[in-house]
Amino acid sequence: MINDGMIIDAHTHLTAGESALTEQAVAECARLGVDKIVCSSIAGYRHYPVDQQVSRANDAMVDVMRAHPDLVLGYCYVNPRHGKPALDDLRRRVEEQGMIGIKLWVATRCDDPLVDPVIEQAIAYRLPVLVHAWRKTVGQLSYESTAENVARLGRRYPEASIIMAHLGGQTESAMNAIAPYPNIRTDTSGSLIGGAEVATAVQRLGAERVIFGSDLHGGDLAVNIGKIIAAELSPADQALVLGGNMAALLAEVRR
Repeated sequence: MINDGMIIDAHTHLTAGESALTEQAVAECARLGVDKIVCSSIAGYRHYPVDQQVSRANDAMVDVMRAHPDLVLGYCYVNPRHGKPALDDLRRRVEEQGMIGIKLWVATRCDDPLVDPVIEQAIAYRLPVLVHAWRKTVGQLSYESTAENVARLGRRYPEASIIMAHLGGQTESAMNAIAPYPNIRTDTSGSLIGGAEVATAVQRLGAERVIFGSDLHGGDLAVNIGKIIAAELSPADQALVLGGNMAALLAEVRR
């Protein structure tokens, strides 16, 4: 059974083409009782977007936030390779347009020194930083972070609130990598992740460090909620994973 507390999907995206939130997605959130989704627009899923492409993606994200103010919260997508313009865009999105977090994808490994100014700004604003992380047997992208990169970032910046996406793609090794760093949480999104992996993450890290994410529109919302149910957590732990943990992070954000 789904708990009676708030459900927050902490890992969603706008569509790859028109950078939109579909009517079907909004209806599915209502059907399943999802109270909030935290969303990013990652420049049409370009791996190495130029500055203007990132800015347009964030513009699209702001438009969706304004169109669905009761449902959608926005991550600012940042390509750390853009330096000062990226930081200026981040500050504007947070201070003037109400974004509540940062999304790092695959343009730069998250422990590259290029990322440090972004993390330092996140600490100043108390923003959660959602970091894509996946270890692949084949097809690893050149600058795609793994759990080991996330662990090094968390060790370097213990004040940062970091969410490692996708349970790192390989749950057993990834949980071991981040376990020593309490400022690193993980989300449950990912097509290869099921209830057993969610249960493993809770056992290794504690329920307070595991956060519900679906990867919408790339992932199915109902299936990803089903993973949390299939993990057979206690009602208290399920409530933390489905919404309580992310609500606590959002409450820390400085406006």
